[in-house]
Amino acid sequence: LKSYSIPFMGSDVSVVRRTQRYLYENFEESPVQYAAYVAVGGITSVIKLMFAGLFFLFFVRFGIGRQLLIKFPWFFSFGYFSKQGPTQKQLDAASFTLTFFGQGYGQDIGADKNKPNLKICTQVKGPEAGYVATPIAMVQAAMTLLNDASDLPKAGGVFTPGAAFSKTKLIDRLNKHGIEFSVISSSEV
Repeated sequence: LKSYSIPFMGSDVSVVRRTQRYLYENFEESPVQYAAYVAVGGITSVIKLMFAGLFFLFFVRFGIGRQLLIKFPWFFSFGYFSKQGPTQKQLDAASFTLTFFGQGYGQDIGADKNKPNLKICTQVKGPEAGYVATPIAMVQAAMTLLNDASDLPKAGGVFTPGAAFSKTKLIDRLNKHGIEFSVISSSEV
């Protein structure tokens, strides 16, 4: 990736950590180390993002600032958000790509004293994330709950999506409906 990356401040890291714990405790799968970053382009984009973040933090601290942000979202987001939502043209033009880089150990290599001997790059691509891909994912997750109940965790409780759907056909369903999971490259080091 030819861009700057900054830590992603979402809940991804804690969700992945809980999923890894579940998979280790229930299936003895080796946990992975995970960190989430967002590619933001060049240094100018990094500076703009920092400025916008500081500006936002300042405004949300005060009642009048919150009122202005709510009343004029288009102005304060530099046109990214509006009360009307996106146009159909914007939805059609938008898409998302998530790229994952990993390295680890083959089946016959122990992690004790060895360096990782495998590298992999995977991607998830799809249509506009908020209004198009999210409903696709929710409907396919619901279909999985209905049709693949035997592949779901047996004990009740609260599960992360990775824990709940790890042994199901959800990824196959998503691939068939326009949210594509693919391996870009895989090699030995």
